Amino acid sequence: MIQNSFKKFAKNPCMGTRKFLGMHKTDAMRFPIKKFGPTSWQTYAEVEERSKNFGRGLKALGMESLGPDQDDPEKYQQATGAHTMLLYEETCAQWMTAMLGAHSQSLVVATSYSTLGISAVIEAVNETGCAVIVCNLANLEKVKAAAGDAPSLKAIVYSTNYVVDEDIPEDKPLEEGTGVKVLSVDQVIALGASNEGIDYTPPTPTMPAVVMYTSGSTGKPKGVMIPHKSIAASVSGILGILSNVPGMPEGKQTYLAYLPAAHILELCAEFTHFAYGSAVGYADPKAIASSGACRVMPNGEISEDPFDKEYPHGGIAEFKPTMFAAVPKIWDVLKKGIEAKLGELPGPVQFLFQVAFAARYNALKTGRNTPLLNLLFKKFYNIIGGRMKLAVTGGGPCSAEVQSFVRTALMVPLVQGYALTETTCAGCIQTPDDPRDGVVGAPLSCIEMRLVSQPDVNDRQGKPYMNTDTRHAGAPCLGRGEVQIRGAAVSAGYYKMPDKTKEEFDSEGWFHTGDVGVWTTDGSLKIVDRIKNLVKLLGGEYIAVEAMEAAFATSVYVDGVAGGVMVYGDGTMDKAVAIVQASPAVKAWARAEGMAGDMDEICNNPATIKMVLDDLNSCGKVANLGNNEKLAAVHLISGLGSPDEKELNSPWTPENNFLTASNKLNRKVVEMGLEAILTPLKAKGTR
Repeated sequence: MIQNSFKKFAKNPCMGTRKFLGMHKTDAMRFPIKKFGPTSWQTYAEVEERSKNFGRGLKALGMESLGPDQDDPEKYQQATGAHTMLLYEETCAQWMTAMLGAHSQSLVVATSYSTLGISAVIEAVNETGCAVIVCNLANLEKVKAAAGDAPSLKAIVYSTNYVVDEDIPEDKPLEEGTGVKVLSVDQVIALGASNEGIDYTPPTPTMPAVVMYTSGSTGKPKGVMIPHKSIAASVSGILGILSNVPGMPEGKQTYLAYLPAAHILELCAEFTHFAYGSAVGYADPKAIASSGACRVMPNGEISEDPFDKEYPHGGIAEFKPTMFAAVPKIWDVLKKGIEAKLGELPGPVQFLFQVAFAARYNALKTGRNTPLLNLLFKKFYNIIGGRMKLAVTGGGPCSAEVQSFVRTALMVPLVQGYALTETTCAGCIQTPDDPRDGVVGAPLSCIEMRLVSQPDVNDRQGKPYMNTDTRHAGAPCLGRGEVQIRGAAVSAGYYKMPDKTKEEFDSEGWFHTGDVGVWTTDGSLKIVDRIKNLVKLLGGEYIAVEAMEAAFATSVYVDGVAGGVMVYGDGTMDKAVAIVQASPAVKAWARAEGMAGDMDEICNNPATIKMVLDDLNSCGKVANLGNNEKLAAVHLISGLGSPDEKELNSPWTPENNFLTASNKLNRKVVEMGLEAILTPLKAKGTR
């Protein structure tokens, strides 16, 4: 697939990287932001040359291609040679070049989130017998210090993503010896270029391409083994949707890559766009918006205008993507940011927006467009680059309110997708012309899907989920049950975890997702519950905590950037409670009410707590949550604590492990780390 694109799109731009010039901070900023110069692009032909030379360089460093007798996951797990490289770096062009290079020599790539601690990284190195680890220059010293605990390691390769030129060490000739070699990505490429006699060694379909370690929200990270055929199958299914979007011909698109490439959504999105001949621009998650970055002009001065068209600040404005993928939290933050700006405008302007929004919303629901009204929304469309044709949300439930807002105000179809690492990002996705909220679309062409009855799992009304059901939540349906998936896109199981693989991948090839779905009458899927996250309260009622969190996160008083909201309930409680990261809107409300004090004091004020509790329950009512899902109490977190430490007033981040590396709520860690908050809060949920 990749070789085809290298030939077909040889002259097209392939990978774009912004010139990093260091950090910038003014007195008005709480935290420094990244400073950028212009973007440089590599063509598909240049990426082909660099990646193949990187692969040759890995072989020159002593790595060994998987042979014909090791070309399936079962045999790979028994292999003892230097077959595996681990990527421990943020998403960037060098990350993907290294992966493509390894694949060109039938080498396997293990992936690790860049936010993981070094002990977890070394554990993955030892488990897979990695011979080479690719890391950022910023992490080089701690990787070198831990290398003694990884006997299989032959070399450490460092990338220079987000490193200023003056901090990049000069490449030196490799020293001969028995120790672990240390060299740059460019040195590996140069080493490969000087070893042209090393033949290209293409992989077989069943050969593992990736061992992708999950972020570990429920315990030790599992290594999901993904063969080459699974990636190819998944991409084919996604292309079946992408190629039918109006105005998106192949070889003409731009994709903004900023999510962790160690996450299956980002990995498959990038592979899909390479297969489609798109230009892929790389950015940092914190620097995709104009508020998170700045641009240095040719005269050395920093552009003061965050909406400067000639010298764009954020990654979205720089690359102007035609397709954009994000987790629900990003869309929620974007919505709240626009609403905050609207709140600063005069009343008549706000009223005009509300009338126009309502008219456009109703038109879209009936399959119509609003050309005249669209002129009013053009400014919002320009915020996301002004060229976007398709936006995707995945990785968790996206609320109907957020999805409708993006479709209406930003004038781009926001479609929901549903898939898992274990299915190589192949599951369901909405078509762009589907105006509904809360559905994830029909299954992709590359997989089979079924719903299996769950007689021991009840819905909110206490009724079991059965695939013979004809009604769900008062609406007709074509069955309910656990979502199970099989097909070429389904992965080969968990690395060296045979019992866990047998538990979740059955003998007929079906992967058991643990998600509860409903077939709509037109064959689309709705995800309504998670088997393991259904909580039974004291009175016997069931609540779905993830669905509740998605509804409550729409409140303007919830700070999604700081981690959002966590709902808690158990069998000893009559009602659920929630811990909430308070947004700046809480402080604005307090000032309007004449309330003094810092954010900690405001968050502890009973009047503030009641106000937020009432607002969250109002959001729950709008989202049609049941009466048993009404919150009894909330605790507000100010976010003034360190984002790197587990403090009671800290924002939740991957760095302090309150969020996973893929920015999902690390529920058990939050419960344990905030036990001093949760214990008295739970008492308020009991009559």
